[in-house]
Amino acid sequence: MNINIDNFAAAKYDVFSMFNNQWALCTAGTPAEYNTMTIGWGTMGTIWGPPMKGKQIITVFLRESRRTSDILLEGERFTVCFFPEEKRQDLGYLGMHSGHNEPDKISKTTLTPKMLDNAVGFEEATLTFVCKKIYTHQIGKDELPEFVRDTLYRDGDLHYIFMGEIEDVFGTIDK
Repeated sequence: MNINIDNFAAAKYDVFSMFNNQWALCTAGTPAEYNTMTIGWGTMGTIWGPPMKGKQIITVFLRESRRTSDILLEGERFTVCFFPEEKRQDLGYLGMHSGHNEPDKISKTTLTPKMLDNAVGFEEATLTFVCKKIYTHQIGKDELPEFVRDTLYRDGDLHYIFMGEIEDVFGTIDK
């Protein structure tokens, strides 16, 4: 499903603030098996198309040690959900606990999973992007700037880059 670029482009998103300050949940999998984690890194843009016809994408960065990353490596759908400030404690919890060690970590939050066809979002989200994975690549430690490699990747737990074409959008950004 392609979003009408005119409708989507008319929306104003402060992507820098959304990912850096507000955070989000990236949820991978299907209603049968899924996992979610808090993300603070992400991008939005277009790629692989002529002017005004490029694929509209969200790119997320998930550490290889996370269950969400495992599920998304095997699957093809993910959501990126943004929440009002009062849900920050829930996002903090989900970011600090891995689905490998705590498979039902959502039950420890006030969030309610919401089935979106073959993807999973949350009732409390103010803005949800449903994406189809179109590209995956693991960050190469040797290609990173030294200051990044020596501070963020000392333990060797690298990020995968997941690029997803936006298939649907629900809600608006909470201001």
